[in-house]
This record gives sequence, C-alpha cells and structure tokens, in this order.
Amino acid sequence: MRPIARLYKSCEHPCTGFRSRSLFQQFFAETRYLFADVNRKNLVAHRTAGDYTNNRGQKNRIFHTNRRDTPMKAFLSSLSRSKRYVVAELLLVYFAQGLSSIMLGSVLPDLRAAYALDYQIGGTLLSAQSIGYLGIGLLSGLAAIKWGLKRAYLILYYVFAVGFVMLLTNGSPVWLLAAMFLTGISKGAITDYNNRVMSEYANGSATPLNMMHAAYAFGACVAPLAVLACHKLGGDNGWRLALEISIVLLTASFIFGLFMKMDDDKSTKTEQKSATDYGFFREKLFWLCTALCFFYEAVEASMMGWLTSFYIDSGVLAADAAQIITSLLWVSLLIGRFSCSVIAAKFRPWQMITVMCFGVAAFLVLLVTGTTLPILAVATIGLGLCMSGMYGTTVANAGDLFSRYPASMGIYVTLNGFGAAMAPAAIGIAANRAGIRWGFATLLIAGVLLVVSAVLNARYFKGKQHSKAVSRA
Repeated sequence: MRPIARLYKSCEHPCTGFRSRSLFQQFFAETRYLFADVNRKNLVAHRTAGDYTNNRGQKNRIFHTNRRDTPMKAFLSSLSRSKRYVVAELLLVYFAQGLSSIMLGSVLPDLRAAYALDYQIGGTLLSAQSIGYLGIGLLSGLAAIKWGLKRAYLILYYVFAVGFVMLLTNGSPVWLLAAMFLTGISKGAITDYNNRVMSEYANGSATPLNMMHAAYAFGACVAPLAVLACHKLGGDNGWRLALEISIVLLTASFIFGLFMKMDDDKSTKTEQKSATDYGFFREKLFWLCTALCFFYEAVEASMMGWLTSFYIDSGVLAADAAQIITSLLWVSLLIGRFSCSVIAAKFRPWQMITVMCFGVAAFLVLLVTGTTLPILAVATIGLGLCMSGMYGTTVANAGDLFSRYPASMGIYVTLNGFGAAMAPAAIGIAANRAGIRWGFATLLIAGVLLVVSAVLNARYFKGKQHSKAVSRA
C-alpha cells in the first residue's frame, strides 16, 4: 500500500515538477480557479515552443509551469476568461450527463417493473439510446456549421432532458424507444463537441481531456447513491423523483451555457474549410483507435445499463446493496481518471491502453464468474480503474489526427456507437433465453477483442519507433 499512498499523497510531474497533496483537492482547486481573475503579467504558466512530439513526429506547443502549478491550472491560465467559461460549461455538462446516464441505468429495473417490460425490451431501450448516439455523429458537424456551434451544442444537449420527460409521461414501448433515442442523440452530440473543443484548447495534452471525463465519472458515482436516496424518500415512485432531479440539473447547466461564447472557436472555422476531407480513412491509426473505442464502448454501455440489473436479478445482492456496489464502479472511474491525468505524463498513450485493456478483460471474467460480495466488489473496482482512462487516452493516442481532419471526430463517434448499440441488445436477448448471468457473459467477447486491438495498437507504435531508429542509424 505504500507505493499507492505515495502516488496519491504526493504526485510529481516529471516535466513541470508540480506536486499535489490530493487528487481530489487538485480537481476542486482547478474548478475554483476557472473564474479567478488572473494577472497576465504574473502568469507562471505560458505557452512556448517545447519538446513535446506528437504521433506524427511533429512538434507541438506545451505548457511550462513552476513547481507550484499543476498541468490543469497551467492549461486554464493559458486561456482567456471566455474560454475558461466554456471549459466550465464542458465540465458541468459532462457532470450532468454522467449523473443522468447512470441514473437511468440505476432506475431501469424500476422502470421495467412499472411499465411491465421484459429483458428484451429493456435491452432494446438501451440499444435505441446507442442508435441515437451513433446516428448523430454524422450530423453533429453539419449542425454546428448550419446553426453555429453554441446553438447546436445547447439544442442537442437539452434533448436529453426532453427524453427524460417522455420517460415519465408514458409507458408505451414505442414512446419509450423514442425517448431513449433522444437521450442517445444528446450523448453522441455532446461527446463529439466536448472532445473536439477540449482537444482544441488542450493543444495535444491528455490531462484536460482526462479531467473532463473525470467530471463525467464524478456525476456517475453520485447517481446510484442519489437513486438510493430517492427510493427512501419516494418509495415505489422513487425512480420518478430521481429522473425529475436529473431534469432540474440538466436545465441548470443549459441555462449556464446560454452565457458562454463558443461560436468564436477556431475549431468551427476549420470545420467550414475542410469538413469534406476524409483522408483519415487511409490512416491506419484511425482504425486502430476506432477498434479500441468500439469494444470499450460496448463494455461501457453494457455496464451502465445492465450492471444494477445483473446484481439484483442474479440473486447475489439485494436492491439497496446493488446500488452501493454500482456506485463503487464510478468512484473507481473517478479516482482512475484523476490518476490517468498524472500517469499520462510518465507513460505513452499506447502503453497505458495496453495495460488497461488487459485489465478490463481480466476483471470482466472475475465479474461474470463471481458469486460472492467480495469478489464482485473487487471485480467492480478493478473494472472502474481499468476503464477510467480509456476514452481520453484513446483520443490522445490519435495525436493530431482529429485536428487535421475535422470530420473524423463525428465519424469516430458514429462508428464507436455501433459497439454501444449492439452490446446491450445482445445481452438482453441472451438474458431472455439463458438468464442474466449468461447474458452478461457475452461481454467477454468484447473483452477479448479489446485486448487484440490493444496488441495491434502497441505493435503499430513499436513499428514506428523501430523505423525511426533505423532511419537515424
């Protein structure tokens, strides 16, 4: 435990030399810093030509700080006040969506009971969300050009709340499918816009992306506990109270976003110049990153939608205990994403991805075969830690690919969405025929293919390193 304690108590960046007493303190300090008035003459964080090299061997610009500053604080210091407001909106939106998405998975057993839905319909609902998620990826770029980035962002974001209102008003399967489809559209659009804008602001650094995804995980780990509290207060209608709270939070972040200045982003102008450039299809790295995220999202979407039902319906845990164990997944994701923002400074993205993919596969086996509370808790925590940095690190693994090809992010989100769409439906079909445990076992296929993708990705980067060594020799 001593090495782990040293990692969390005192983390030192090898380039900037910053030290932080606590990763949680770091997160909240940086959030407070977003709106602090900064004296530009005394900035200790500034952009300068540095020695960071991206995946194509090109020089990028990096942030240099003194020993008292974290990379995230240096990143925020380099932004104008209006851009820091945008970053705050990105964090708040991801927090709200994280809470709402996982809250939906937590109330799914109650929603199925209230509307008398079977496993197959429940899985189809989750797949309808994923279909919306992948479908919007083709249109989000066009929406930003036609409506303007800010208007497209806010409209497509608030569709999530509209879907929740629909879930509360009618139990018809077609109506519920339409509601879940709308929530998927919102998730896909925000995933595209948030990652695109933050990637543009971060200028090649993985730390801001991992911190943004940590905000999602923070909302996600609060969600099961919030649902548990709503059940205590509302009884059988506790799931309705949970969705109503989520609608209020989504509305608050929507109002907060009305005052941001997002349309001046460089990313929108670039999109208008090269929105039809599809040269990324010839890039092997694009397909490797897509394969990694495809199978990762298959696992993530299934865990979000089915984990609570798996615990309860397999007879291992009671409903209240299942909510608590589910929250362990997101606490682990939150801790893992903070850790990845530090570890990313010491290891290359492909190295982190390889370790995380093997870990996901191993803990999936433990989860599916486990029948006791300690084993399930270890499997849940392990999965959370290994899944935590996958999305942000995979985006960083692509280097400058997404900035060179603005259309690539939308296609990337769309292709990955197929994994998120098919896996929950496959689990529902298998669970209807053989039980929830065998249904969940279908995720092992995604786990194995995730490992294969990680190995191919590692070979790609090792091959590049060998080629550079030969050329230098």
